[in-house]
Amino acid sequence: MNTGVQRMVRGIFAALSARSPVTPLLWSPKLNSYCRLTARERRFLVEPFARHQQSSAKPEKLAARFPWSATVRYLRNRHRRFALERAATARDVLFVPEIFQDNRIAKVRALKTWFPGRTGAVFYDAIVLRLPEFTASTRKPNFPEYVQSLAQFDKVVCISREVETDLHHYWDLYGVDATATAVLGLPTDFGKARPTPQPNFPAQRILCVATLERRKNHGLLLEASEQLWSSGLNFELLLIGRSTPDWGPTVLGIVERLVKRGRPVKWLRHVTDKVLHIAYRDCSFTVYPSVREGFGLPILESLWHGRPCVCGDNGAIAEVANGGGCLTMKSSDVNSLAAAMRELLMNETTYRRLFTEACDRAFRSWDDYTNDLYREIGAA
Repeated sequence: MNTGVQRMVRGIFAALSARSPVTPLLWSPKLNSYCRLTARERRFLVEPFARHQQSSAKPEKLAARFPWSATVRYLRNRHRRFALERAATARDVLFVPEIFQDNRIAKVRALKTWFPGRTGAVFYDAIVLRLPEFTASTRKPNFPEYVQSLAQFDKVVCISREVETDLHHYWDLYGVDATATAVLGLPTDFGKARPTPQPNFPAQRILCVATLERRKNHGLLLEASEQLWSSGLNFELLLIGRSTPDWGPTVLGIVERLVKRGRPVKWLRHVTDKVLHIAYRDCSFTVYPSVREGFGLPILESLWHGRPCVCGDNGAIAEVANGGGCLTMKSSDVNSLAAAMRELLMNETTYRRLFTEACDRAFRSWDDYTNDLYREIGAA
């Protein structure tokens, strides 16, 4: 799987490894221990699509296809346990770029007593706490404890100003002594040179890249699209993103009904980076109707490819959109979304203005991000 957080973890590992010795570790909840990666796991960290080129509705299942996969992984990890508290020195840095809601929380709560070097973590968002009604039940357990445990790190890197504000709000609410925080926007270079895009207004193809979860607002997008199709507009809608057990069937049910009515909408599932690049290249513009985000990486990915983006006007999404190339709308209003989509489908002048703004935007590279990360965490 290579959605937003996974993409960041892989990018951070690659960028840091180019400068310093990095030991990637995985956490085994059953062993209550960090473990070294096998050669296969390390390859998956570096090349997520090396073994799985096909699109998938549930990419998280590809590496654990059988009921006994977890048992095999446990037996393998048992011999690869890594006693981090004994191996670490004052010169080492422990950096946690992922979300954790397992028994790592207890270990992190005592972090200052057993890790002698500098420590840092990335915080992506507090949406579980801010919008519990939009959050799957599987993401809710232990999240407050996770947020509290982050205060044990020397520094927490937040991906937007809104996320930093939320983190301090919940630390105050829980009575936790705050640690130092910093805001570092996410890089957007895909580890390759940025292409020289050409406008693609005549294609009349809209792309939405987002996991099929309730917060991403696919229902509103499909309702707005049907409104436009019914009014006589002719355009194609492509959806890319993995499904989820709690909300995916609802979205796919709407898609199926629209297809039966002859509407040109298609779900491509979770795809490789190669297919994703092609989808961005071949679309006219993208729509990202999410209710709330910690950042909104698909917005920047769209702009990086020179594709205007229709997105919300609130919070961290607005932070990303304010740099140009975006047409904002009210993410709770189907008419606002339909009007924005109509504008980019019918008004080539608006389209070309936003296309030019997207092409003119400067994007943070992984070198930029790593320089800032070293400065913030204090690594030499």
